[in-house]
Amino acid sequence: MNRLPLFALVMLCGCAGKPPLPDAQRIQGDWVVVDFQSPMGSEDRGQRRKRAIITEGTWSEQFQGDTFEDFEYTLDPNKSPKEIDLIFTHMSGRRLTIRGIYELPDADHIGDALRVCFGSPPVIEKDKKVEFVESVRPTVFEAKTGPLIRYRRKTE
Repeated sequence: MNRLPLFALVMLCGCAGKPPLPDAQRIQGDWVVVDFQSPMGSEDRGQRRKRAIITEGTWSEQFQGDTFEDFEYTLDPNKSPKEIDLIFTHMSGRRLTIRGIYELPDADHIGDALRVCFGSPPVIEKDKKVEFVESVRPTVFEAKTGPLIRYRRKTE
């Protein structure tokens, strides 16, 4: 009798495992900053242990003290590198977008690492006046015009 290898049997019966979770599910959770590189080329240790709480459609980032700022976000995992946009409403009423790229290693499960690099800010101050500009998306994970942030999933 000719026996199929065990691997072939597993594949034939459809028991080879679950398909990877989509990034939209894998990114959700409570994240802690473990490294924050500013565009000035230095590490900002004051940002360590700050948090990002990501739910379906909302990215809440802790900046100053215990205050969180809420953003809408979109992901495009089909681009290379993968793209993320944070959208917020400025106090002037304008909807603005911060463009970035992201990486979620370990595609087979939820994982505990997240890396994002944001591009240039959409609001700048020039001659003591606020100007709105188009955020430029980075193409590599380097803190050139915006921060490079590494997170780990918060564990209890």
